[in-house]
Amino acid sequence: MSIVIPEVVSDLTPATPSQGMNRSADQVRATCRVYVDAGRITDEGLESIIKLFNLGKQRGYSFDQTGALVEYSGATLSRLFAGKYEGALDKVVTQINSYLELEAERAKMKSDRFIENSIWTKVNGLCNFAILRNTPTMLIGPTQIGKTYCLKEYMRRSNKQVCYVRIPAAPTMKLAVAAFADAVGVTSSIREDDARLRVARAVGRNTLLIVDELHELVMSGGKSTAMKVVEWIREIGDRSACGMVLCGTSAMKDDLINDPRMKGWLVQIEQRCQRTVVLPNRIPMEDIELAAKVYGISGSTACVEGILSNIRMNRLTSCLALTASWCAGNNKSRQKHPLNWESFRAVYRSQFEEV
Repeated sequence: MSIVIPEVVSDLTPATPSQGMNRSADQVRATCRVYVDAGRITDEGLESIIKLFNLGKQRGYSFDQTGALVEYSGATLSRLFAGKYEGALDKVVTQINSYLELEAERAKMKSDRFIENSIWTKVNGLCNFAILRNTPTMLIGPTQIGKTYCLKEYMRRSNKQVCYVRIPAAPTMKLAVAAFADAVGVTSSIREDDARLRVARAVGRNTLLIVDELHELVMSGGKSTAMKVVEWIREIGDRSACGMVLCGTSAMKDDLINDPRMKGWLVQIEQRCQRTVVLPNRIPMEDIELAAKVYGISGSTACVEGILSNIRMNRLTSCLALTASWCAGNNKSRQKHPLNWESFRAVYRSQFEEV
């Protein structure tokens, strides 16, 4: 059967040219520390200031544009980030927090297709634990089960400072340091040794550092690089006392931690992890049914048991969306296709099975 899926393109936005603020997150953290030392704000207030700075930095905003988010002038914000603001800081922090909470709500609304399933519940709980306890944690699960999707959703929703780092493929120490520097708001165009020190200074006790795809160190990085990077990650945690989520497939645990050739080097970071969450190798059926319900499909899954037994989340959601589009596109034709698991099976075989 030939199946034609209507193509819909939406949510396209023009790129914003980088106008950047000419400072780095570690510099702002150091200069604004005077507010905490003087008792003018709490550590949580400092994190709010840093998060606003990083948000503007990531968007390529100027001081004026970033200030407009919280209804302050660019000059005021420049003084604030330089540690020279003399006004009522509690009012500034309250204004920043109001905006960050609004941003978190907007992010949640934009994620209207995000499904709060059992994987999300586990990831959300682990992230909250890590940042509240200022501790490293581990998240282990198979590829395409939804780990990264949930971690990024947590980052979008959180009104705290959350930095997401992806270990690059075929990593070297230099590439890893650059990835961390970019994620925490430190320029990566500086010497590697300087960047290593400044990354730890850019995060603090109320920061969550998510390190994803850690298994790449084993799969394409080599033993020497793996040892150096993981020990450096441990050092970041020790120096900053930030919360951490170390995420990867089972190779992260089996080869990075438990391999006898590397255990003497890497066991320290495992001992520091207060909680490890291991995700299931298959998507739980209740999560499949929950996802299907979002797209309007319910009822018995008997006709697709073979397909669903080993399906990954990315393929499941893609096929659900394609099925909904196909059925909607045929509503006006003589050949009706009800939105059910039979139609899902037809679309899956047409789009994903080898011919």
